Amino acid sequence: MEWDVLAPWEPGIIFAAMRLTPWTLALAVACGLTSAHATSWDYTISVPDGREATFEVPFPVAYEGSVTIEASWSGARLLFFGVEGPARAALARRSGPSPQRLDLQADAATIAGGTAWKLTIKALPARGEAAGRVRVSSPDAPEVVAQREAALHPPPPPPPPAPPWTLSKAAPQGASAEVARVYTAVEAFRARVVEEKNAPADACTWQIEFFKYAVACRDRMAERGVAPDVPTLRYFGRLAESIRSVEMLRTEANPAIAGPVPASRDVRRDWLIARNEIVRPIERSLDELTELLRGGHAPSLEDESWLPRLTACLTACERFFDERVRLGGDENAPNRDLAAAQWARILAAERVFASLVPFLKEPAPPDR
Repeated sequence: MEWDVLAPWEPGIIFAAMRLTPWTLALAVACGLTSAHATSWDYTISVPDGREATFEVPFPVAYEGSVTIEASWSGARLLFFGVEGPARAALARRSGPSPQRLDLQADAATIAGGTAWKLTIKALPARGEAAGRVRVSSPDAPEVVAQREAALHPPPPPPPPAPPWTLSKAAPQGASAEVARVYTAVEAFRARVVEEKNAPADACTWQIEFFKYAVACRDRMAERGVAPDVPTLRYFGRLAESIRSVEMLRTEANPAIAGPVPASRDVRRDWLIARNEIVRPIERSLDELTELLRGGHAPSLEDESWLPRLTACLTACERFFDERVRLGGDENAPNRDLAAAQWARILAAERVFASLVPFLKEPAPPDR
């Protein structure tokens, strides 16, 4: 029996691999096929009816990892597969019908003995033809695997740049003290809303839209010297005053505000009267904020959806600060979680409103 030695050709080229006489096992090979962790070689098998044939496929195993041989063919012929490692050490033997798979492991000790492996395929004389494919896979170098994995799984694209309104911005050089105060107040609110980690969610959904409004207002004042109109600034002045009055209700040490509720019925009646004289004007001012907006007193604010949400949130906080005293503790008063999540940001918004009020220039009264 004679055969030609298999010589590798250019990757991806299909070519005749060997010639056997007097019987033929015809194979062709495609070199350089790759998977995620290995280089593979594909061969085609064709065994004529009744013939026997033997074919040897040398292949390199230079790195540790899995070595796999997969074969499938048509027909009922049995084929024998044997794998030898360096120094002709027998590593695996198997025979049987299609399909067949051999899984071997190349370890450091095997690699140290050499890198030349060999697959032997034999077909004994039998009736019927056999035609199919064989794939031999050998592990690649770790750096090649890493490069291939990186190509298959590229890093995610960088996140899109942050919207300009979320970025910190200082007052421009030469800005007036009044404009600089607006920048400082807006920056303080930005830090509360944008930069705080694990901050409570905005249940009232006013903060981001208000922040965008404040940034746009600030930039117009710095770039064009244009302040909000007079009705808007009047409204902001009243809103800031209402926020400060609710803050007083939260922090005042006066027993009529801070409590506790007197135990004596007669003293409690006098306490409630004194308390109502303080609380009712605050509640009335909150109601007026909604009425003024609905009554068209600040036309340029009528389409600002954040504003009624803010005033509703402010009113809910006032109810909590009031009732926690009358009901004897935070845990008994409604809106506790909302006030805890919202109040610091409402105070930061108050500083923005207060920074804008100085730009209010009341029109001069008409000459009589």
